[in-house]
Amino acid sequence: MRISRFSKIKKHKIFRDFVWPEGLPAFAQFNVIYGWNGTGKTTLSSLFTHLQDGRAISQGEVDFELEGGGKISGASIPSAALPPVRVFNRDFVSLTIDSIGQSNVAPIYFLGTESIEQQKQVEKLKIELEKAQESVTKADSDKRKADKSLDDYCIERARLIKEALLGSGEHTNYDKRGFKLAAVKLKGVSTQPVALSEEQKKSLRKQKDLKAKPSIPRLTVALPDTEKLLSQTSALLEETIVSKVIDELANDVAVSNWVQRGLTLHAGDRETDACRFCGNKLFSQRRVELAAHFNDAFSVFQGNIEEFLGEIESQQQILQRISFPDESRYYDHLVRDYLPAIAAAEKAIAFESQVLLRLKEALEHKKTVPFEAHNLEGRRTLMASDHNSLQDAICEVNNLIDKHEAITINLNDEVKKACRALEQDYVLESLTKFDELSSAVEMAKTAHAAAKKKPTNLNEQIDAIEREIVEHRRPAEELNSELHAYLGRDELQFEVKETGYALTRGGQPAHHLSEGERTAIAFLYFLKSLEDKAFDLSKGIVVIDDPVSSLDANALFSAFGYMKERTRTSFQLFILTHNFAFFRQVKNWFHHLPGQKKKDIEKRSARFYTLLAVLSDGERSATIATVDRLLEEFESEYHFLFKQVYDVANNAAPVAGLGQFYGVPNIARRLIETFLAYRYPDCSGDLIKRLERAEFDSSKKIRILRLLNTYSHSIGISDPEHDPTILAETQEVMKTILEFFQVLDDTHYQGMVKLMEPLELEG
Repeated sequence: MRISRFSKIKKHKIFRDFVWPEGLPAFAQFNVIYGWNGTGKTTLSSLFTHLQDGRAISQGEVDFELEGGGKISGASIPSAALPPVRVFNRDFVSLTIDSIGQSNVAPIYFLGTESIEQQKQVEKLKIELEKAQESVTKADSDKRKADKSLDDYCIERARLIKEALLGSGEHTNYDKRGFKLAAVKLKGVSTQPVALSEEQKKSLRKQKDLKAKPSIPRLTVALPDTEKLLSQTSALLEETIVSKVIDELANDVAVSNWVQRGLTLHAGDRETDACRFCGNKLFSQRRVELAAHFNDAFSVFQGNIEEFLGEIESQQQILQRISFPDESRYYDHLVRDYLPAIAAAEKAIAFESQVLLRLKEALEHKKTVPFEAHNLEGRRTLMASDHNSLQDAICEVNNLIDKHEAITINLNDEVKKACRALEQDYVLESLTKFDELSSAVEMAKTAHAAAKKKPTNLNEQIDAIEREIVEHRRPAEELNSELHAYLGRDELQFEVKETGYALTRGGQPAHHLSEGERTAIAFLYFLKSLEDKAFDLSKGIVVIDDPVSSLDANALFSAFGYMKERTRTSFQLFILTHNFAFFRQVKNWFHHLPGQKKKDIEKRSARFYTLLAVLSDGERSATIATVDRLLEEFESEYHFLFKQVYDVANNAAPVAGLGQFYGVPNIARRLIETFLAYRYPDCSGDLIKRLERAEFDSSKKIRILRLLNTYSHSIGISDPEHDPTILAETQEVMKTILEFFQVLDDTHYQGMVKLMEPLELEG
C-alpha cells in the first residue's frame, strides 16, 4: 500500500498550517520534490523516518493518507499498516558512518546504522569490561588479602599450639592445615565444649609431660571383721562363771590372780605339799577349796578371753602394719586425689585401732571380774560405720593405684589424650577470630566469583556482537570499486580491519572525511542496504533526501546512476533535492518512464512537486505544490528563476500582502549571480564586485542590492534594520532587474521574454 499524500501537517517545524491542496495530484510510484534550502525538505524526510521507525510524531499534527483512502495519524504510527520504509537523509549519514582512532593510527570506520550502533554498544561494553576487569582485580586483591589474613592467623595459632605441645609426637609437624582441620571439626560439633579452667590446663600440661613410673602394688589387707569381734566380745562380757567362791579371792582380783597362778606351780610335775612361797605345809583341804574356787569352767572361760585377746592383738598388729606408697611414686596429676584418700584411710585405721583397743580393755576388765556380766550396746553402731569407712578408703587408694598402673600401661594414650584436650582448648579460644576471618574469606570468594562472571558475560556479548558486525560487513574490494566509480578517484581505500574498515587517503590514515565523501560513502551503503534480505524493494518505500550534497559534478552523475539502477524497481520512491543539476537528471529519468507521456496525470507513474516557503505572521511556513512547468520542461534552473522574476514584475493583480514577496529576493539574487557569472567569468568575488563592473545606473544597482542583501539568504525578519517597507518595493525592484538584463544584454533578454510568452498563453 503506497503513501498517497500528507493530509495535513500543522504546527510541525516549518509546516505551520499545511493541508494537501485541492487539485494537487497524489503521490505516484515515482516522486521528486524540488525545494531550496529552508523550504522543509529535511522536515519531510524526518516524517518519513518516523514511518520507517514506527515512532509517533509528538510535535504538532501530522496525518498520512494511503492508497484507497486509509489514514494514519502521526500521533500513533502502526508499523504493520505500512510497507517497510527506508530513508536516506543527513541523519542517515550521521548514523551510518562513524570512526574511532587516535594519533596517526588509521581510524576504524563502521558503516551502517546497525553496525555503528552495535559498535557503539561494543565500545560501551568494552568500557564496562575494563571496569569489570578492574573490579575482578580488586576482588582478587581483596580475596588474596582475606586468604592471607586467615592464613597468617592459622600459622600463628599453629605455631603457638606446636610450641605449647612440644614433645607430642602428634604435634611435631603441626601446621596451619592441622589448625584449620581442628577448627572446622570443632565448628561442626553440635554442642561446643566448655573452655578449660586454669587448674585443668595446668593438670593437663603435667599429664602431657608424663614419663613412665615404677609399678605400685595394690593394698592387700585382711581388715578386721569388726562386726564379728563386737559380737564375740559382747558374748564374753555377758558370760558368768558358776563356782564355790572364796570371798577374799573374789573381792581381791590381784590376789585371786596370784593364787590361781600359784596353783599351777604346785600341780603336775611340780606337785608338792609345801608352799613354794612360805615353805609351810600346804594342806589338802586348802588345796580342795582353792580348786573349787578355780574350777575347770573358770579356767576355760579365762582361756577363752586370753585367746580372744590374742586375736584382737593380732588384728591390731595387722592395722599397724598397713602402709601406703609414698606420694612421689604416683603420677603428679594423681597426687591431688591420692593425698585425700590416704588421709581418709589413716583416719579410718586410727578409728579401727581405737575400736580394737576398746574391745581389748573390756576383755581385760572381764578377766578380773569373770563372775559379773557387762554390755557394749552403746558403742556398736559407731564402730560399724568406721569399719565401712576403712574399707572405702582402702578401696579408693587401690583405685588410684589402678589408675597409676593404667597410665603406666597406656602412657602414650594418656599423653595423647592430654595433648588433644589442650589442642582443642587452644582451638576453642581461637574459634571466634577464625570464624570472622573465614567469613571474610567466603565473602571475598563470593565477590570474586561474581566479579569474574561479569567479564565473561561481557566478552561473550562483545564476541557475539562483533560476529554480527563482521557478518554484515561488505568486502573492502567491493567498497573500493564502488567508491572509485562514485567519486571518480581512487585515493580513498578501505581495508578490512577488526570489525570495521581502515580508511586511507593516498596511503596515509584518513582522519577526517569531507562532507561530500561521508555523504558518498553513506549513500553507497544505503543503496547496497536496499538489497538486504530484511527489505524487499519491490514491496518497500524508498525516500532519498539530497544524496549529492557537497559532491562535484562527476560524483553527482555517479550518484544519480547508482540511485537509478538500484531504486528503479521500488514499490514507491521519493527523491527530495535542492540541487537543480540532480533534479534535472531525475526529471529526465522520470520523463522516460513507461506511461509518463499520458495526458491523464493520474495514469502517469511519476509526479513532480516543489516545496515553497512563504512568510506568514512573521514566520516562514512551508507548503507543497506542483513543480513549475519551467523546472519540469527546461534543462536549466535559470529559466525558472527568470520566469519567477518576470511574473512578479509583470503581475497586474493588487498586492494581497507582503508575504507573497518573501521568497522573491532570494530567487532574484540567484538569477543575477548566474547571469553575471556567465557574463563576467573572470571576475571573482561576491555579488557587489560583479555589479560594480556592470555598466548600469548606480542608484538602481544600490536599490537592487538593498533588497537582495536585506531579504535574501535570510531565515527571517528579526534584525531591527530589516524594514518591512523594503519588501513592499519588491515588484518595482524586479522591474529594475529586468531592465538591468535588457541594458547589459538585450538579445539575451528578448530571447528569454519570447520563451515566456508560450508559457503565458498555455497558463
